[in-house]
Amino acid sequence: MPASTRTSVFISYSHADERWRKLVEKHLAPLGRDHSLRVWSDQNLKAGEPWLARIRRELATARVGIMLVSHNFMASDFIHSDELPPLLLAAKKEGVTLLTVVVGHCHFANSPLSKLQAFNKPDKPLEALTIPQRNKEMARLCAMVMKIFGLKPGAAKPDAAKPAVLKKSTAPASPKRLTPSAAKVAPTPEATAKSKAIAKSKAIAKNKAAGAKPKPAAKPTTKPAAKTVPKPAKKAAPHSKK
Repeated sequence: MPASTRTSVFISYSHADERWRKLVEKHLAPLGRDHSLRVWSDQNLKAGEPWLARIRRELATARVGIMLVSHNFMASDFIHSDELPPLLLAAKKEGVTLLTVVVGHCHFANSPLSKLQAFNKPDKPLEALTIPQRNKEMARLCAMVMKIFGLKPGAAKPDAAKPAVLKKSTAPASPKRLTPSAAKVAPTPEATAKSKAIAKSKAIAKNKAAGAKPKPAAKPTTKPAAKTVPKPAKKAAPHSKK
């Protein structure tokens, strides 16, 4: 299979070294998220899946093989019979890169992998390093994998660069508030005529109020009491003789 059709990373390890597999996968996780790089180990097997056939398919599509070498790895018959031979053959004929990460002290010199340059010094395995030193080695491993696949730092896959699209809310939209101009309704002819009549009557009343002369103050309605003139006393008529 041409190297161009090999697009994944295969991790070969002993289940007794689970902690080291988790460490490697955690450091490689950003490459999967940002560059769609697929990292595979037997932990990706699903229940009921033919595991041997799946492992062979993954070995056939791996461009990089990472071996976590320890005394557990060296003691595994399955690794030495079913995983190492196809990886070594692909490295020889197809240019697959094998990265030997020594995680524990072991007799590495007797391993078929001793013919390949180890990723780290066999006499200084990961278990002998401090946590910061291990993380430094893992960062170097990630940089090497990126170089093999031609991945550039900061050049994320196109989908990752797109901003997240907000989902439309299912809640009913709130009614829009009308602006004063939008809230106005064209008046009917009847309303227009009525408005004009009211305005006209108001104008007439205003003009009358402005041009009217002030009325004089009303005179008191009570008349002054009439003077009583005393009547002269009547003179007695003189007695006439008969």
